[in-house]
Amino acid sequence: MTGYLLRCLRRVPLGLVVFAVALGVWEAWARAEGSFLVPTASAVAERARHVWSTPEFLADVAASLKRLAAGYGIGAAFGVTVGVAMGSSRRVRQVLEPLVELLRATPSIAIVPALIVILGFGDRMRIAVIAFGVVFPVLVNSMDGVRIIPIELRETASLLRVGRVERIVRVEIPAALPSIFAGLRVAISIGLVVVVISEFIGGGDGLGHYVLIERSKYDIPAMYAGILFLGLLGFVLNSVFLLVERRVLCWHYGTSGHGEH
Repeated sequence: MTGYLLRCLRRVPLGLVVFAVALGVWEAWARAEGSFLVPTASAVAERARHVWSTPEFLADVAASLKRLAAGYGIGAAFGVTVGVAMGSSRRVRQVLEPLVELLRATPSIAIVPALIVILGFGDRMRIAVIAFGVVFPVLVNSMDGVRIIPIELRETASLLRVGRVERIVRVEIPAALPSIFAGLRVAISIGLVVVVISEFIGGGDGLGHYVLIERSKYDIPAMYAGILFLGLLGFVLNSVFLLVERRVLCWHYGTSGHGEH
């Protein structure tokens, strides 16, 4: 019997064990504190069970996902386009690099007041902030991915008299895809963070607004339920992206020997 239990335990992913331990520590710490400001994990789970299925909460989730999709799409498209252009042309890189580095060093939250003045409160401002936060990890990874392409590929394209546009589309972008996808994956987490920050400001809806409202009502378990949902949402989005990445880059994982990981 003992041997059977040990074999079963070995099949349990280590990540689940760590997660269960973390929940246990949270539960024990909250019970020791005995403060309504530090709810137990079980209290948060119970509140989440009631809150997550309500139409109001689901509407907030839909609003946040809609903004994330719009901002992420705009920022990713712009980042890949400009990044590939900067990576494939030294002249373009010299012209744009100072401006890109200046904007990249600017925190997304710092441009919110300016965007409120220009775009007002509402989805246009929030989507613009999300796109601003998403664009730079995608841009930098796209640029670096093109720049580190082996010189042999470039020389082969030159010998075959491949045109500039065709070389970018058929040689440089496919070769840079692993780096581009790395930037896109990082940008998902950043985009979700900026979604919440943008929804803290002004009225409206969304998960960030939900968390802020529950805090103002001192419904602390409901507030933590919203935060927990954001963490799970980020985990799910990252997992879905990894599935898409492995499907698109199956040739890369096969040749690099990472297919088993």
